[in-house]
Amino acid sequence: MNLMELRGKSDAELRRIKSEMIRRENYTGMRLVDEFSTYYGKQVRVVRGRNVPRGTTGECFWMGAKTYSGYDDRWGNFTKTRIGIRDARGYVHWTALDNVELC
Repeated sequence: MNLMELRGKSDAELRRIKSEMIRRENYTGMRLVDEFSTYYGKQVRVVRGRNVPRGTTGECFWMGAKTYSGYDDRWGNFTKTRIGIRDARGYVHWTALDNVELC
């Protein structure tokens, strides 16, 4: 699933897509839609990680999923969500979703 295809969708459409993922037992897709609706376009703060300084805040402008396995990952064990953050100075930082929290 390409998370950026979800841009511009209403909350009702996101709920419908999430319900369809549950019906298909695609739990990775369900989790990704849930993360997208929670974080995309919102202010986040980096709280852990090595590459982006802790305390960096900015808007989550990009999200993508990376599967670290050569196999289907319907349970989400090997899929990690990456995000792009644009800070107040316009600089872009890339990190894992696990490294941020909502402001």
